[in-house]
Amino acid sequence: MHTKIIQELLSQEDSEEAIQRITSIDSNKDTSRNHLLIKILETTEDHELRNQAAIALSELQDDRAVEPLIQAIMDPGTSGSRGTFLYALEHLDYILHIEHIIPFIGDTSLEVCAQSFMLLEQLEDKLSNEQILTCEQVIEQQIRHNERKLLVVALDMVRSWK
Repeated sequence: MHTKIIQELLSQEDSEEAIQRITSIDSNKDTSRNHLLIKILETTEDHELRNQAAIALSELQDDRAVEPLIQAIMDPGTSGSRGTFLYALEHLDYILHIEHIIPFIGDTSLEVCAQSFMLLEQLEDKLSNEQILTCEQVIEQQIRHNERKLLVVALDMVRSWK
């Protein structure tokens, strides 16, 4: 029911009503519509709608959303929404993608920096030695181009995990 209605609303460019439908999917914990939320995340140009889909996927804790969220974070056209996408990863299994997340610790947006740092911090006891080494190398590379204090703190933190 929701899938058809949301698709109709999107074709009519009624994003406000589509956002309300997405919110109802989230609040009802209706995981049968996750494929639609992922499709919205991957295809829509509407920032509010894409952000709402990301948040709904996070609340539904569907790990199939990790790849599309990482792709959205990496997309240069979504720079204003990265904080939301990073937030959406918080309750998902993103460990295999940490090397794509940590460069954003040096971002100019405070929200993006803080959220990226927090995602790294959450993995303290979960990363393999190889992943820790990779994180260390990525952060060192970032520091060469960007001397943000939070990157230095992240590097010290990762080194303490060895």
